[in-house]
Amino acid sequence: MSGLSFIAKDGQMTCVKGSSGSGKSALIRTLMGFLPVGEGFVSVDGELLTIRSASAFRQMMIYLPQNMQLLRRQLYEPEYTDGDDPEYGVWDNLLPEIQEETKAEPLTPEEIFSLAEKTLKEGGEKPIVIADEPAAMLTPELAEMMLALLLEQARMGKTVVVVSRRPEIIANAD
Repeated sequence: MSGLSFIAKDGQMTCVKGSSGSGKSALIRTLMGFLPVGEGFVSVDGELLTIRSASAFRQMMIYLPQNMQLLRRQLYEPEYTDGDDPEYGVWDNLLPEIQEETKAEPLTPEEIFSLAEKTLKEGGEKPIVIADEPAAMLTPELAEMMLALLLEQARMGKTVVVVSRRPEIIANAD
């Protein structure tokens, strides 16, 4: 993806759309500081995202990955134990190329929605929500409920950035 420029504002849901393989998920990883910016920059409230600031930026974010299976532990196990660094307890789960994926039954659409709802609730006052195809594996009814959750986050004053190909999500973005 090149030549992209946008401003995601507080209290709004910004949607990035594109065909499969166009770089939408790579954009999300760049916004989170996991991939370097080739040209240009990423900033939050005027502060530049750098290798050194990426960890602090991620602590301001709630992330709903495209593969919610990566967050499965949050449904059935404690997030981390005393002494574990919360940064690694959360973000290491989102990097499957670093960590072996466990073989488990896929999450049902209901479990995916419940996990997204729990993740947003636990994110509390974090001001940024990043969602990568959040309704991709949901039924139409649950996709509508997911849209409502994301819009509620925006109404709470959060900056919501969503990557999606779902027409209902695109149509409701600012």
